Amino acid sequence: MPLLTRRALVPAAAAAALLAACTSAPATSTAPASSHAAPAAAPPGGLDDAHLVGQLLVALVYGSGPTTVTPAQRAANLALYREPTPAAVVRRWHLGGVILLQRNALDAARLGLATGNLRSAAQLRRLTAGLQAAARADSGQPLLIGTDQEGGRVQRIPFVARRPSQLSLAHLSPGTLTCSYARLGRELRALGVNQDYAPDADVVRSTRGVIGDRSFGPGAALDARDVVAATKGLQSAGVLATLKHWPGHGATEVDSHVALPTLRQTVAQWTAVDRVPFAAAARTAGAVMVGHLAFPALDPSGRPASLSPQLVAGALRRDLGFRGVTVTDSLWMEPVRAAGTSAQVALRAVAAGEDLLLEPPDVPAVSAALLHAVRTDPRVRTAVQQAVRRILAAKRLVASPAEGARAVGC
Repeated sequence: MPLLTRRALVPAAAAAALLAACTSAPATSTAPASSHAAPAAAPPGGLDDAHLVGQLLVALVYGSGPTTVTPAQRAANLALYREPTPAAVVRRWHLGGVILLQRNALDAARLGLATGNLRSAAQLRRLTAGLQAAARADSGQPLLIGTDQEGGRVQRIPFVARRPSQLSLAHLSPGTLTCSYARLGRELRALGVNQDYAPDADVVRSTRGVIGDRSFGPGAALDARDVVAATKGLQSAGVLATLKHWPGHGATEVDSHVALPTLRQTVAQWTAVDRVPFAAAARTAGAVMVGHLAFPALDPSGRPASLSPQLVAGALRRDLGFRGVTVTDSLWMEPVRAAGTSAQVALRAVAAGEDLLLEPPDVPAVSAALLHAVRTDPRVRTAVQQAVRRILAAKRLVASPAEGARAVGC
């Protein structure tokens, strides 16, 4: 892995110019659906500009409690966020979400530093409750607190019941699978986790691919059935399901953590296979994670899907009809680190139609650039307000799990 360094803040004028260029796409591309509409009269949630921008940000914080940090964790928070504790980070940047991990394996400067987030169930409950209290006191809005609890080789929280891989669960009936994911959702919810970056909706098309048993398998129709079942189960428990990795990581042999994979399918091949599980769950799932994957058949520029208006605003929202929240894959990953500074990448992601920005490496720079763009470009204000409306709707979706539990009968 090449050394990852923090990027400098884009000057405000340059940031605004960059976003204007991103949203002024050629006729063959697709900008966010209402990019030229007048700004809404009332901001969503009554939030001011800084709090609107903050709702888009999902950060990894260091500490075992809202105000409990080791000296090394305190130093990490100060270096990354200019605040010493998790609760202070949430308040300073008005965060919309937090991701829970043992460590950031992509941050070379802090590679061996444990976050302290995931030491025990009791500790995690205190942390999530404290972060929610900090968020509500700051913005009046709850956090989306997420993690990757897929099963198999991707299970971030060690004290949740261990689960087999998705591939190992593919033999279960839809009803049994729904209840299995409902149990997982209840465990996560009891710990204060209300978003799971799962299920994996990729259709495995290569035995040498990086996804492997993280998928439900090579059959698009059966995968679609299982993805819908898993999504219903998680959301019945008040946990936002997040389909990943749009537009489909199953045919790639390149790991998008370290390089940009390119999908070689034709549009017809992709539509018949990779798109199928996403299409099946589009009206059920609350969120879709967009991967750092190039798909030249739909976007000849070769840019990552996470930064592509054609693949987010076009193929996902307009063509597939997805109305939920989009979230980038981690912005620490090399394909987007190579695409520009943290601020530049964030501006391009918003221009593409993304809602949540997962783990921006330089939160202060991203916040400043987005705030300036919101205040100077009506198109950006409209895009951000639309994103925040979707984010707040997702938070309402997971706020009342009892109704969902009755609906699935688990």
